[in-house]
Amino acid sequence: MPKKSPPRSRSLSLEPLEPEEFRRTFKLPPGKRLSAKFPKRSLESAGEARAALRKWQDALPLPTPVRNPDVRIKSVRLNRQALKKLHAVAQSEVAPAEILRQKLTAGSLFGTLHSALTAYEFMKMQAEYKRRKAGRGPYQKTEEEWRQVVQAARMAYTAAGLSSITEKDLSSFVKELSADRNYLNTVIRLADTALPSGEGTTLTARTRAVASLVSVHDKFIDDSALLISIRDLCSKPLTQGQFTKHFSYSLSLSVNITYWCPTWTNPFRTCTKKVTLAGVSFSLGVNVGYEISCCGATVWGQAGAQVCATILGISVCASCTATIIGVAGVSRTPVSSGCLYGLGINATLKCSLFGQNILNISYPFGWTVAGPCPPFGLCPGVVVAADAG
Repeated sequence: MPKKSPPRSRSLSLEPLEPEEFRRTFKLPPGKRLSAKFPKRSLESAGEARAALRKWQDALPLPTPVRNPDVRIKSVRLNRQALKKLHAVAQSEVAPAEILRQKLTAGSLFGTLHSALTAYEFMKMQAEYKRRKAGRGPYQKTEEEWRQVVQAARMAYTAAGLSSITEKDLSSFVKELSADRNYLNTVIRLADTALPSGEGTTLTARTRAVASLVSVHDKFIDDSALLISIRDLCSKPLTQGQFTKHFSYSLSLSVNITYWCPTWTNPFRTCTKKVTLAGVSFSLGVNVGYEISCCGATVWGQAGAQVCATILGISVCASCTATIIGVAGVSRTPVSSGCLYGLGINATLKCSLFGQNILNISYPFGWTVAGPCPPFGLCPGVVVAADAG
């Protein structure tokens, strides 16, 4: 079973794109027409048909993981305005839209997060320094170790492109961080979400802090039933039509980031961790076109949507695409009124922010068509007499 995603996120408001704009924006080829035949052998019950669909869904592979390129961090001088923006993003249920609303680029988002986490680490080292000074340990050793901590903190900011930071600057960052309890709690919560995602290194003059958005790859098995009745399914060569399929998925928006993670005895330590910013739910509807008979079907579909903002004269978007990528005939089940035909349709839902992928899932779902059973000889290999008996 795929893991469940965060339940409380409300859906990001995406603006659907018209076909021409979609092709121009995403530069994707037209949705491919995919065909499949229904099985020659009939199943005996609706339960067997559901089991056949689930077997097909389970057998589909996960999408290939996407590793977004690392971006060099340009840290910021921490102040309450920067913290206010970070707090707004972290508190939002639609973080990508809030990032755009706060006029944050990838660089300013990563830079603010880096500066806040580094200041918080320095705050903890300050508290340890005060505790050791108040204790009975050797005073000179404590002062020497503190100077190492300060040097390491300055190097941490230099590694993120912010040089010439002094101890006074570091103390002012801590003061800004602690001035508003809500902002401080947000940074503490972000730090508490951090999980190792790479190798730790020793901070040197050559260290460069980097960050990237984390891409979620998964397979979401849709158990909902989609049933369409087509009375003349077998009397025409092909019945044409379309239906709208809605895809949705909730995830935690996370950042892989390299930042300072000192201990008192190892102040020159850096870590690469996955920090969770907030939750968000994406949803997108695609018109699934089809041509179907009682022998088989052809399906296709592609859609895109986005929400954009203009930042420093550059249009930055959070965007999603949904594409039908596979189809299989999974069942043909005689019932009292005719036959139930089961199709499995596989789609992908991909979403990005700042041009980096943040969601790449497959979404296999079932479609059942109710209609007459195939007359003798219409579908090669189908044994009609067995169906009737």
